[in-house]
Amino acid sequence: MKKSFYKLSISRAEKNAWSFNKALAPENVVTLNVLISIEKLIQRRNEFKERNEITPSFTALVIKAAAITIKRHPEANRAILGLPLFKRLYQFTNTDISVAIEKSLPFLPGQPFVSPIRNPLGKSLQQITEELKNLAVAQEQDNEDFKLYMNILRYVPYPLSYLMINFPIWFPSFWSKYRGSACWVNSPSKTGADWLQTIWPWPMSFSFGVVKKRPMVVADKVEVQETMPLILVFDRRIMGGGPAGRVFATFAKVLETADPELFESSFQQGVG
Repeated sequence: MKKSFYKLSISRAEKNAWSFNKALAPENVVTLNVLISIEKLIQRRNEFKERNEITPSFTALVIKAAAITIKRHPEANRAILGLPLFKRLYQFTNTDISVAIEKSLPFLPGQPFVSPIRNPLGKSLQQITEELKNLAVAQEQDNEDFKLYMNILRYVPYPLSYLMINFPIWFPSFWSKYRGSACWVNSPSKTGADWLQTIWPWPMSFSFGVVKKRPMVVADKVEVQETMPLILVFDRRIMGGGPAGRVFATFAKVLETADPELFESSFQQGVG
């Protein structure tokens, strides 16, 4: 009988990257989601277009909203890190937000490379948007972190490569350097799915779905509005459902109301 499958001949880099998937399944996670209207946010984005300025991307807006949220709720900016039997709860004082950047290997399209956006509260939305664009096209020769990541994938045999990639889980200084704070932002559903819930090593994972018009009830009437699905995946060892719900409510409100703090750096720097 003719076989209907065959084994791919893959490189060490591809094998290592594939093996890391099991690192992206932390236990004890809970998921919250909500659909919000972003009519006010769209209006503010259009103001940038009218001034012929760089229009903030939705990812940039969500990154800054996440940073504002953990600044207002420092209890959410914590992680359980350390070697086995020596794990401790650590409080982060930075608001660096990590984001996934799609980089492809021949048999692993869309393999994520993680890069923290440093101090998003001190940057304008336009600066964050440009930084995201640069990361998307970055190559090894112009991004030291990406070069280090690819060198580990290519040249370090498994399981040593697995241990190196996961140093941040065991050593807080590595976490702060390579993964930022306790918060992470991604948008895996931007390719088409309205909602997609994922699990990552970060204790607080903020995601958003496809932005599009959907029916919403406003003042007891059904209206078609621009909407954004929001998802929070959190480690229930860090906080319970009540505190996490309040954190999520703050995050949603910042975006739904187009909180002025989202745009403060832009106007203060004279580019908004």
